[in-house]
Amino acid sequence: MTSIVNKSKVSILRVDNMTYSFAGSNKGGIRHVARALTFLNPDPFAYSHRIKKFNAKDRTFQIGMLKTLETYLNENGIEYEVEDYAYALPEGVDIDDRMTGKYIHQSHAVRRFFERRFGIIVVPTRGGKTFIAAEIMRIFLATDEGNFLFVTDNRTLFSQAINDFRTFYEPRYGELRIGEIREGKIDVTERVTVGMIQTIQSTLSNRCKDAVKKRTLEKYLKELKFLAVDEIHENASDSKLKIYRKCKKLEYQLCLSATPYRSGALVQNLKLREWSGDVVYEISEKTLKDRGVLSDYRVFMLVVNHNDIEYSVAQDDYELYRKELIFNSAYRNGVLRKVIEILQRLNLKTLLLFQSIEHGKRVERLTGIPFISGETSNEDRERAKTEFLNATGGMLSASGIFKKGVTLPSVEVMINIDGGLEDANTIQRKGRVLGTTDTKDRSLILDFFDEFDAYFTDHSASRLQTYVDAIGERNVGILDTEVDDCYETLERWIRKWFRL
Repeated sequence: MTSIVNKSKVSILRVDNMTYSFAGSNKGGIRHVARALTFLNPDPFAYSHRIKKFNAKDRTFQIGMLKTLETYLNENGIEYEVEDYAYALPEGVDIDDRMTGKYIHQSHAVRRFFERRFGIIVVPTRGGKTFIAAEIMRIFLATDEGNFLFVTDNRTLFSQAINDFRTFYEPRYGELRIGEIREGKIDVTERVTVGMIQTIQSTLSNRCKDAVKKRTLEKYLKELKFLAVDEIHENASDSKLKIYRKCKKLEYQLCLSATPYRSGALVQNLKLREWSGDVVYEISEKTLKDRGVLSDYRVFMLVVNHNDIEYSVAQDDYELYRKELIFNSAYRNGVLRKVIEILQRLNLKTLLLFQSIEHGKRVERLTGIPFISGETSNEDRERAKTEFLNATGGMLSASGIFKKGVTLPSVEVMINIDGGLEDANTIQRKGRVLGTTDTKDRSLILDFFDEFDAYFTDHSASRLQTYVDAIGERNVGILDTEVDDCYETLERWIRKWFRL
């Protein structure tokens, strides 16, 4: 008897910008497509334990599932053919010559995007994602028609995107007029628009009473030709994907991230991949370090054992334990103060990052180090940032507003104060200090390894593994704060690392 493998044939046909058809496959091939695009839901409480990323009735699937299907077919020896759209960098276009030398990855990313027109570009933090988007935007404006929308979810990122686009574009290509969607403002009269996703959501919601703004935005999205989404790992929730799907006439779709997929989030990762297209270009942090784009760095984790500390939390509540043992802990904050004293003595420019505004304010009171957050006015925030960056050495502490999208290349040391689990956030935070300058080629990350039963220990171990995966075990040090010479050892090592 001949096996089904030998009988099966899969025919894949691109039918529109977002969709492939496999209706031309034989019965065996159709069964294989179904197997390849069916996934087991790890959530034991899910309504369905099977996730199907294909339309059984129409025999179609979304653009981002092609690579997954091809991998399955190749691994199982299934004969298949793909009839796809043929894209390429527009004829007669030269990629900007600033994307050469150590920045050649930016040129490669631009070229690969135009070969697909839909997909994710994965570049480590400080690798120039916004400049890549700016060059793609420039080529689109010069060779195609329609409008370009760049979406973000953060006020700092919003302002930075506008500034970066103009910084890249205007010295060589003339004035760049940019429309804005933010805080109730709907200006979509220019070919390029930068928009806050929160404003887009609120304007399209039933709560919005401004019918003119709503109609204007609905029409704009319906006719939009190019959608770019920054930090897609933060902006791919069901509600946001619902907004993006309102763009019915897209011919280009660009997503940017250093970490597009979340660990342990299969369902959401599949939704993102299905809609966005798969990764079209990726470069590693190591490669960028080797080229001098990113600074070399080391990590030290300071062990704080909470198991022997008396505490008043009587119930099994993670947030209460976190508040008492991390935010309000006199011992842990005392460890932090000793570390700060070392860094101040060595005059190293240091950024302290908090998740909790309450904790940031508490440490500000204990140390006198200025703390800025989303509660700080834009004027005061920019002033604090400017003073910090212009100073020799110095310290600044900030909440999650500095987690992503903030360019601080001169910072030498970053301290992750509040711990946490999410790999993507760990990567985003450490990226704040990875830039290089004429006088800086190395950086240091300090973190806490909080030991407390199953709560904090697992989270700390997860962050430790993220660091080890990035730079290797030999470049990650662990110091027990209960050891007598802990701080002397730390200072001695820091002096050696920064050649002081």
